[in-house]
This record gives sequence, structure tokens and C-alpha cells, in this order.
Amino acid sequence: MIAAGAIAAAAVVAAPSSARADELPSQAPLPSCLDRTIKDELGRELTPRGVQKRDFLKDGQLALSLRGGMYGGDLTSSSWVGGGALDLYFTEDLGLQASFELTPISLDLDAPLAEFFGDDRFEPGMGYLAMVSAVWSPIHAKMKIGGDIIHSDIMVIAGAGRLFHDSVQGVTLQAGLALDLFTTQWVTFRFEARDVMAVQEVVAETRYTNNLLTTASIVLWIPTPL
Repeated sequence: MIAAGAIAAAAVVAAPSSARADELPSQAPLPSCLDRTIKDELGRELTPRGVQKRDFLKDGQLALSLRGGMYGGDLTSSSWVGGGALDLYFTEDLGLQASFELTPISLDLDAPLAEFFGDDRFEPGMGYLAMVSAVWSPIHAKMKIGGDIIHSDIMVIAGAGRLFHDSVQGVTLQAGLALDLFTTQWVTFRFEARDVMAVQEVVAETRYTNNLLTTASIVLWIPTPL
């Protein structure tokens, strides 16, 4: 009788202990209403991060640009440059550009040389630059200007053509960088810096020259059926 009573008492004492173990906070699931409240709070306070879609798509569009800027001659004097370009984009990042620009090509030192030698040593004139280039935009960025976020592309330009002038010989090459700022869906702005490379002869000196072009452009975007 005493042994049976002791066993029953032990069972009664053990039962509450195991029940308390099952009810430990670390083992009990959180209430569903609390989960929903936490998610709602986080949704209001946090903004999504990561890559976002572009708000301007170039794929299958034509870009007609009017440009102007400065031409820094390697052997010749610096002057203005103006012209235009037409871009056709086959993908979002790759396109083909045909451009035409003109700039006066002169030599400021020619006047004192002419006085010294008694004749003109360099014949100034208008230079015509016609180029066909590949346009690749591997970097898409966002810039804060004032209170607005402006999408932009950083582009690499490389091509070949001809600088038509009596002082230039053979094929002309160019390579450079450009920045497109997508301000609207139809009209954007572009800034370029290009190295125009050609064999040039000026005042009995012939060598491979690196001429720097810096231009700013207004670009008009035209959709195509591509």
C-alpha cells in the first residue's frame, strides 16, 4: 500500500514538470497575429533594394543628335567643332553610329613663319570628319540632380573613317567615352570626349597625331519597327 501510494505521488509530481517543459517560450511558436504585425511594420519602414528596371529603353530606337564643342589639334590650333550623328541600337547596350562633323583646321604660328620665310607654310581650311563607330554602353547608373533621380548610361565609342583635309593622310580612327542623361522619353543630353587619331603633316613635320574632341549634344529618340 505504501509503495503504490509513493508511485502515484511521483506520477502526479512528474506530470506538471513535463507540461512546463513543453510550454517553454523558446519551443512555443509565435502567434500568427504577431508575425503579421512585424511584417506590416517592416513593409512600411523598409524600401526594396537591388537592381531596378530602367525607365528608358534604347533597344530598337534611333537617336539623332546635334553636337557642338571644341577641337584640340595635336599639331594644329584649337577651334570649334560642330555636326551631328545618327545611332541605331540593336540591343539595349550595343549600337552603330554614323557621324559627320566639321572644324576649321589652322595653325596660329603660320603668320610669324610666313613673315620669316616670305611665304605661307600651312594652308588653313575646313576639315570634315566622317566616322562610323560602334557604341557600347556597359554601365547604367542613376544620378541625383537637384531633387530628381536621372538615369544615365556610360558608353564606349570606337570607330574609323576619314578627316578630310590636305594635311591628313590615310584612315582616321577615334575612341572615347560618352555620358547619356535620360531626362525625358524623347529628348536627352549627351557629353562626349573622343581621341581622333590620324597621320598629319604640318610645316614639314609628319607624325601620328592625337586630337581631342569634347562635345555636348541634344539627342532626339525615334522609335523603329525593330
